[in-house]
Amino acid sequence: MSKRNQGITRREFIKLSGCAAALLPVALIATDRAVAQGKAAKEAVQYQDTPKNGQKCADCVLFEPPEACKVVEGKISPEGWCSLFAPKPS
Repeated sequence: MSKRNQGITRREFIKLSGCAAALLPVALIATDRAVAQGKAAKEAVQYQDTPKNGQKCADCVLFEPPEACKVVEGKISPEGWCSLFAPKPS
């Protein structure tokens, strides 16, 4: 049985691994740009301008003062709430 029938050789594997590692930073940059441009619509995350069950945007790790969110588009009230609420660590 020849080596070709057993899969790729060690040398081919190392070459492919090197190519993949070289392209990883490019993929990460492209992903960051896509995320930055692709914020969720307020309706999609059930955003409201008032707190819910004691939870409010000002206490969320995604909130960016004074009136923004890392993942929801538009003006965000510090007193607002959405379904993506994630409390800041104590």
